[in-house]
Amino acid sequence: MKRVLILVNPEKPGAREMSESLCPWLADRAAAEVMDLGPGPIAGSPDLVVVLGGDGSILRAARMLGGREIPVVGINLGKLGYLAEFSADAFRDQFADILAGRAHVSRRLMLSPRCERAAGPASEHLVLNDVILSGGESHHMVGVAVSVDGEAVTTYYGDGVIVSTPTGSTAYGLGAGGPILTAGLEAMVIVPICPHSLTHRPIVLRPDCEVVLVPGGLQKEAVCVADGQEQVRMSAGDRLVVRRASASFLLVQRGRQEAFATLSHKLHWGHGPKYGA
Repeated sequence: MKRVLILVNPEKPGAREMSESLCPWLADRAAAEVMDLGPGPIAGSPDLVVVLGGDGSILRAARMLGGREIPVVGINLGKLGYLAEFSADAFRDQFADILAGRAHVSRRLMLSPRCERAAGPASEHLVLNDVILSGGESHHMVGVAVSVDGEAVTTYYGDGVIVSTPTGSTAYGLGAGGPILTAGLEAMVIVPICPHSLTHRPIVLRPDCEVVLVPGGLQKEAVCVADGQEQVRMSAGDRLVVRRASASFLLVQRGRQEAFATLSHKLHWGHGPKYGA
């Protein structure tokens, strides 16, 4: 019998109740276990992971998997539902196809940022959306020196720099003026956040590049933020090294939805102006 792990976000209203209703339904179809979303890794070897929450819950689940390529279904109890696109009813309707491997699974590139500190141990992370190097609590302008594969690119002065995956290109990177990349594209993007220059623009890179970001300038401290959920304080002499992760994230989708239809539906992208009579 196939094993299904249900990850519950206890902070989402109705998530606990939904897990309690799904477990009896799954009993005759699979061996189901329930676990709360948390900082620790997923135990055991499930064949399918079902996340009850929103897009942020999907990002947390990606870290909990620790690079294991197990298909993940997101049942949306959040707001946007860009990654967690299933309802409970849709999950039940498509469960047989999902478990049999007939559902569409999108393979998503992930990044493996490493915070290397001049005084202290390094920390490694796993992100599905993006990693950000920005100013510290004072929120002053920060200088971020960027190099790609050992070649100096420039020093961005502003609120910080985002290194994004195609999945994350519709998240913070989009709000910062970055390009939209389709989910299946093999690439990463450098997006400056509010740069104090009219010439700085986002850069799209090959997925096998090594990107190094070093905080500096007048700001004495900075912070590395992984997927908006993990923070590491950084200072002069530290550096953030970003590479492609060795594993991908497997996201089960409701059919082969076209990328631009999803952008239009979820983000109202490409909608024309509403003229008066």
